[in-house]
Amino acid sequence: MSPTAIFAVAGGSVLVLLFVVQLISLVGPRSFLSTVILGADGRTSTSKTFILMWTLLVGWALVALLIAGELIHQHACVEPEHLKAAAEACKHAKDEVGLLQVGWLQFLHGGLSGSYLILLGVPAAAGVAAKGITQSQANGTGFKAPNTKAGRDPFARVAEIFSADDGTTDIGDFQYMIFNLIAAVYFVVQFVQPTADGLPPMPDTLLGLTSVSAGLYVGKKAVSRSQPAVTGVFPQPIRAHERFTILGEGLTGEPTAPPDALPQVTIDGAPALDVHVADGKITAMLPPGFAGAPPTVRHLVVMNPYGGITASFDVQCQ
Repeated sequence: MSPTAIFAVAGGSVLVLLFVVQLISLVGPRSFLSTVILGADGRTSTSKTFILMWTLLVGWALVALLIAGELIHQHACVEPEHLKAAAEACKHAKDEVGLLQVGWLQFLHGGLSGSYLILLGVPAAAGVAAKGITQSQANGTGFKAPNTKAGRDPFARVAEIFSADDGTTDIGDFQYMIFNLIAAVYFVVQFVQPTADGLPPMPDTLLGLTSVSAGLYVGKKAVSRSQPAVTGVFPQPIRAHERFTILGEGLTGEPTAPPDALPQVTIDGAPALDVHVADGKITAMLPPGFAGAPPTVRHLVVMNPYGGITASFDVQCQ
């Protein structure tokens, strides 16, 4: 069996495993493939995406080594008792399958390199930290509206990996994505050129870049979650003499804000009427003179009790 065939069979095995897991998950309320990289808000999760990516890549490489080392006949250059000499002999003979077999033995004897503990552990740690930040701050200060825009559009789903909740590019997520993709490409290119190392050694520079970008990703999420933001207004269009509801993060300051403190809501700079707060949501009514047909796009801004001001959120008034 050629190295290319081994890599292909290993990739097919990983895909079959994913298919089996998907079939099992269909017994439950939600499928594996539809949720493995989606967050609770329905958006593509940056951290979950790269946890899955590195899990699949390392799993594919280990299956390829397993096939070479255990499921096909041992090549003549492979000496289990003298791995260093075996590696030199296989390199001299240009026997790539033999190098994979030596790599499998190296893996069994030496275990998983610390660099892969970093590659697998850092995205997982970043994902756990990001989820904890999101849950603690959303539960304390607001509500994160589910995504209803992307639907089944694959391009929109991919864009969510490096985009903020409002659709703009998030530089922290983008940096995290770029450095992980560079490291992944390096890993694949090195692995398909067997060198008897098993899993290829990863340069400290790449490990450092992925680790630093993961730290920035988590830190940025902590900071951004502390800023107020409007995530939804309903119903729309907003009509005169009818109450509308504002959803968001950090809008009310609850539960630590003073009991009599209320956020300020403005539409095109004019104060909204009859503002009330309950369960982290704000309800209000249009300022006088803002009704009209056809619907007109206006700009809604909220200032929370601590003086934090949201970005402008477009609403339709009628």
